[in-house]
Amino acid sequence: MKKNISFFLTLIIFISFYGQITRIVGNPQTDEINEKNNKIAQSMNDHTKSLAEKEKALLEVKSQSERLEYNFGTLQAGVQLMSIYSYQNRYKDVVSLGNQLKKITKNSKDEEGLISNMYRKMALALTFLGLDSEGLKDYKSAINSAQELKDVNTKYYTLSLLYENITGVYGNHKRYESKIYDDSIAYYLNKSLNIGKKISDNSISVPKNLKYDQLAFTNMRLGIFYLEHSDAAKENLDKAQKYLFEGLKFYEDKKYNASLSNKITMLNQISWLFLEKKEYQKSIDYANRALELEKTFNSPSDRVESFEFLMSSYMEMGEKERSKDYMHKYNSLKDSLTFVQKKEADAVAKNIIKNINNQHQESDEKEYTIISIIAIIVIAAIIIMIILSRRKNRLLRKDYEKVIEQLKNHAPVFPVEEIEDDESENDYTIASEPEPTVANSKTIISKSTENRLLKELAIFEKSKRYLKNDFSISILASRLDTNVKYASEIIKNNRSQTFNDYTNSLRIRYISQKLYDEPKYREYKISYLAEVCGYSSPQVFVTAFKKVNGVTPSYFIQNLNDEKFNVLI
Repeated sequence: MKKNISFFLTLIIFISFYGQITRIVGNPQTDEINEKNNKIAQSMNDHTKSLAEKEKALLEVKSQSERLEYNFGTLQAGVQLMSIYSYQNRYKDVVSLGNQLKKITKNSKDEEGLISNMYRKMALALTFLGLDSEGLKDYKSAINSAQELKDVNTKYYTLSLLYENITGVYGNHKRYESKIYDDSIAYYLNKSLNIGKKISDNSISVPKNLKYDQLAFTNMRLGIFYLEHSDAAKENLDKAQKYLFEGLKFYEDKKYNASLSNKITMLNQISWLFLEKKEYQKSIDYANRALELEKTFNSPSDRVESFEFLMSSYMEMGEKERSKDYMHKYNSLKDSLTFVQKKEADAVAKNIIKNINNQHQESDEKEYTIISIIAIIVIAAIIIMIILSRRKNRLLRKDYEKVIEQLKNHAPVFPVEEIEDDESENDYTIASEPEPTVANSKTIISKSTENRLLKELAIFEKSKRYLKNDFSISILASRLDTNVKYASEIIKNNRSQTFNDYTNSLRIRYISQKLYDEPKYREYKISYLAEVCGYSSPQVFVTAFKKVNGVTPSYFIQNLNDEKFNVLI
């Protein structure tokens, strides 16, 4: 199960140590702004007030600070707004606001952790939108700022957040299946956990609930990491369970007062754990717990995960109707989230290019030209990738429809032409079948022998003996009552295939017809389907299926299910 886990969507509670700050500004108006900011910061975990109310209050404070040109007040309100936007998946707004705040913090010292927190939220949003290189720059800026913080507990907390968050960059690159990225993820998650444990339980600047919320979340991330690698080693499931339940205890025990919004994500990951362990009822129970809690926080990304695990669990339990119901909910919500994400990513990318262009217009014309060219190349590359992707999808669909047409009509794999019996017509002379005549490395077979072998071959193809995993050219020759050389040559000349390709064509057509005619086969695992049609390795089966049909078994099954489901609704 390939999962893109959306851990960027959780709300990191605003650092409440701002309430302890005393700033001597000598201005009643700025003192009022500080008081308002601190009051809102303390209410961030108060769920009796809606996010809309908090956003409205922060926008008013930010506007008031800007009128007075009070940068600290603007920054404090702005960072809290970024938290709210992040929680609502408004990543375009996070980036836009972050770019505004960068201008007022240029060359400023990060005394209270506001600047590092701003860069961290910017990096999270950019990385979630797939703009990894830009996000990595902001992570580095955030870490550099955090290293300079004087309060040791604030430093530990901020760095712990950063080391956990930065794994998102390497997580996006896991599509390249590189061990380097996996090692980086494990390294930074453990670093985050270890440095988080250093935070004092009696710290004034970092309250206890923030410490344990961070520890719980990092434990969850380690659990997810080992879940994603559960196929590589059996013990990884045990490690995943250890970290997930270690994190869950911080959410379940009220003495820690950890964030309930993050608990939704934790419950979903435990649902995933039990799905992998084939304990389907437990998986359903935890997914339902997550959905119930999600009603309080309205997190679509968490909801779509719950739908996915419920859909899969009910399918494994054989409850098809309930599975179809959750599949419909999952697909609808997933499509909506993908559309919104792509729309925001495009808008942010355009803003980044615009900012780069503006900067270089003010400096060096040559650098401006280079950046513009790079931007054009990147956009062109994206367009080309989209075109190629669409073309690939059209070709896959064409191959799929071609196979379906053959299966619908039950067309034979190898159309058999009528064979004329003409024993008197011998085009070639042979000594005997066991000793075939060879001329210029080509086996010579008489017309009458060829006709006989073709009849036997047609009978053999109906017998399904080719489904046995010990099937070989020797067995085929024996069934045709001939020798290996003749059997190989008759397939080459009349089926236009090597023996291996011939066997694959028969096996794949058999299992494809089963998948088309009998829906129950679509519920079986790939390994079982491979075994049914004579393959000892699922990998070899998938390769053969793709070569014969032009599409993978997963694509084929998914489209069959989608078509049948669309007919039902």
